[in-house]
This record gives sequence, structure tokens and C-alpha cells, in this order.
Amino acid sequence: MRIYTYTYGYLDVQIWEYPAYFLLLLLMIIWCYRKQRQNIESKPGYRFFLPAFLVKVFGGIGFALIYIYYYKGGDTTNYFESSLPFVHLFWEDPVSFFRVYFGGGTAELRSLFNHDTGYPMGTYFFNDHTRAMVKVVVPLLIISGKSFFICTLWFSFFTFLALWKVYEVFLDYFPHVSRKLAIGVLFMPSLAFWGSGILKDSVSLAATCFFVAAVNEIILKRSSVLGRIARLAISGFMIIVIKPYILIILLPGTMIWFFYAKIRTIKNAYFRTVIVPFTYLFILVGSYSILTSLGDRLGKFAPERALQTAVVTQHDLKQEYYGGNSFDIGEFEPTYTSLVSKFPAASTAGLFRPFLWESNNVVMLLSALENTFMLVMTILVIVGVKWSRMRRLISDYPIILYSLIFSFLFSFMIGITTANFGALVRFKIPLIPFYMASIMVMHTSMVSVKVKKRRKWAF
Repeated sequence: MRIYTYTYGYLDVQIWEYPAYFLLLLLMIIWCYRKQRQNIESKPGYRFFLPAFLVKVFGGIGFALIYIYYYKGGDTTNYFESSLPFVHLFWEDPVSFFRVYFGGGTAELRSLFNHDTGYPMGTYFFNDHTRAMVKVVVPLLIISGKSFFICTLWFSFFTFLALWKVYEVFLDYFPHVSRKLAIGVLFMPSLAFWGSGILKDSVSLAATCFFVAAVNEIILKRSSVLGRIARLAISGFMIIVIKPYILIILLPGTMIWFFYAKIRTIKNAYFRTVIVPFTYLFILVGSYSILTSLGDRLGKFAPERALQTAVVTQHDLKQEYYGGNSFDIGEFEPTYTSLVSKFPAASTAGLFRPFLWESNNVVMLLSALENTFMLVMTILVIVGVKWSRMRRLISDYPIILYSLIFSFLFSFMIGITTANFGALVRFKIPLIPFYMASIMVMHTSMVSVKVKKRRKWAF
């Protein structure tokens, strides 16, 4: 069967793909069911393991079908199209394949493809970040037999494992909030839809989740030292090659989390008070130095070019060719003062837009409903939680501080550099599990206090 698209031309779906897809899905379901059964007694949160995986599967297949039948193609089919020539070259000329796969985006390497293998799309081959994404797709496409839908299933599976790692991180600290954490980390619609298909956003979501889980293991000194460092290095590398701006947000928060956790172990209160300012100064200087040293990798998001990038991107995304699917946070200059002045508008956009009245299609409406839920939960926490209790919660659990820092800085980053709702709802997914987990924990804290008060009044 041929499914026609605007971008790829058509997707060939062979008859063998249907039984192969359902057989692989069945094997994954059996694995998830056995893992759930093995762990559910010691970790009750595992009752969500299989349901969470099935939600990701439905999200992935829904994403693929909507992009093919509704949008008639897009980034996901473009990555598929650009990966197929690599797979053909792998079987036809393995030596040339490895030269191209581990090489850069040069015209000389692209010439190793031919009419029989096909050619990757130029815009996806010559750009470092899109080419890196193509290289992620290639091995999954090889083991999928060049099947678009089976490859999508693999993406759904791996991003599910990444989200589960984050769920386990929060579950270790807050085992009594397992149900609410599952809602915020595993069952949010955007994570199921935009984070399950063949997209850079799925890879960046998974890499961010594995990165944070590795940082948590380093702080708690779990598993072997080499294992922790390897997981951190691999996930960090994936972030740099796919979406380097995420590292700009992750790095300062990670250092704050690490040093804050260490400072809390110091028993001398006076020494803790004295060392904190120097620690934050070290974090600021250290983060800037590391990001500057990664300038070539970060490209236009390097510290010395980030301001101009934000201005240029915001100006471009407000042009008429984006139609009515755009928003405007106002003009700003490439200065830190002007940028900071846009923090409320940009971070609000990154977290909660599009609003219900701004949605103009079914996909945007679903995102708007999710954003409304996030906004309502946020308002409930702000209104209902005492600030003294919130400060104590953040002080006792640095993971909450880390998640809030990452969420607000990330929402600000995408809000300041994005003016198109279609891009915004995809770009924001790495912050959703961390923000919602923090909100759910704080909301539970608020509810528990009210329950205690009611019990006290009853007597």
C-alpha cells in the first residue's frame, strides 16, 4: 500500500509490516507485563508501567497517522526519507556507509550515494543537527526492515523508558505521590503524542530524561562510577548534537543541584552560610566557561551569539508566512536587560500557550486543554501552598529546586525564540515531566496540610 504525502511523495507499506508490527508490539507488552509483575510488590508505582507504555504506543501511532493523513507529511517523514538512503547504502556498500555515517555533511560524502540508494534530503544532510537526527533513525530503521511504523514503535518504546526513569527518580523521593506523579510524568498528552514519533523532540526528551536520571545517580552514588559517567556522557552528547540549547539550561541547574545536595550535608550552619555565595559564583563562572568552550558545538546558541539568535529568530517567526498560528511577546533588543524584561511573557508562553481561544485546529485544541490543566494546577499551588512550607519542601528536596529552575528557564528560552504555536507545543515537551512532577508534589503537600487541619478541628 502506498500512502501519499506532500514531502516524501509516498510511503510504501508492505503487507509483512502489519504482522511484524503487532508481533513486536506483543513482545514489548509481554516484557512490560513481566517487569511490572516482578517489581509491583516492592514498588507499587510499577502498576503504571504497562499502561504508560500502551499510552506511548497509541500516541506514537496516532502521531504517525495524523502526520501522514492530516498534514500529508512533515519533519517525521523527511527524517524517514533522509534515513532510507543510509540504510540502502549500508546493504550495498558497507565501507562507504561507515564513511558517511561517521563523517560530516560534505558534498563529497553525499556523492557516495547513488541512484539506487537514493539521496538524503540536502537540508537534512548538510545541517549538523538534522543530520545527527538522521543518524539516530538509521540503526532503528535497519532493525525495523525500513518500516516507518515499526521504527515509530521503537521511538515510542525508548522514550517511554526515558520517562519511566524520571518517574522513578521522583518516586524514590515521594513514593506517596505515585498516582499524581504518573499523571504528570507518564500520561500527559503532549508527551504521548509529540514525544513518541520520529522527531528531534522525541530524542531530546529522552536524552534530557536520561541526563537527569544520571545526575541523580551521581548525587546518590548509585551504580558503578563508570556506569554513571557513561550514561551522563552519552545523554549529554545526544543533547549537544540534536538540540544544544537544552544543555545551556540543564548545565547551571545541574551544578546547583549537585552543590546544593553537597552543602546540605555540612553540619556547621555558619560554614554553610559562608560557602553558599561562593558556590553560586563558582556555578555561574563554571557554567559560562563550559558553555563557551563548547561554542563550536552550540553554534548559534553559544553564549556570545545567543542574544542575537533570539532576536533574529523571534523576528523571523513573526512573518506573515506563518499565518494565524503565531503569537507575539513584543519587540526586544539583543541586550540582557531587554531579554530579562520579557521573562514573564516568554515563560508564560512557554508553559501555558496556546490558550483555549488561541487554538485553530484539533491538535492545538488538545494542547490548549493540556495547558489549561497545567495552569489550573499551578494556580491551585500558588494560592493554596504556604510559602514557608514551599521553601521548606524545596530546601529538603533539591530535585524540586532543580526541576523548577530547569522548567522556568527552558520555558523562557523557547518562549523568547519561538513565535509559532506548532513549534512551541513540540519544543516544550522536555520541561513537562519535570514541571508537572514538581507541581504534583507541591499540590499533594498542600492537600495533606489541609487534611491535617481538618482532623485537628474535628477533635
